[in-house]
Amino acid sequence: MRFLLLVWVDAAAEAAELPQGAIGAWIDDVQGRGIRLVGGPLAPTAASTVVRERGGEVLVTDGPLAEAREWIGGFDVLECDTVDDALRAARRHPMVGLGSIELRPIGHLGVPGEDRIIAAAVSS
Repeated sequence: MRFLLLVWVDAAAEAAELPQGAIGAWIDDVQGRGIRLVGGPLAPTAASTVVRERGGEVLVTDGPLAEAREWIGGFDVLECDTVDDALRAARRHPMVGLGSIELRPIGHLGVPGEDRIIAAAVSS
């Protein structure tokens, strides 16, 4: 099963200093166990762009988009045998004590070649 691990942060969590190498150690652990497919930090919300289509018109809005108390600061895609395995990895993430970790199963659209496309995306 594939899971999207979203790292939610706020101003305090983003300003906090983790122990040196904490994120790297977590990445080494989950990659060493073969469950982390891809991941990384996200740029600040000020760098966001939202694209919508309404009434046939494409609307592009540059960030920051909203006054939010929390935002997604990073992500990882995990492939685990069970939800419990994914939860164990999420509980060990260094940001769990500063922000919050959202773990969401990745669904399938049922389109031909979907697994091959996903595999290619996470391996590049």
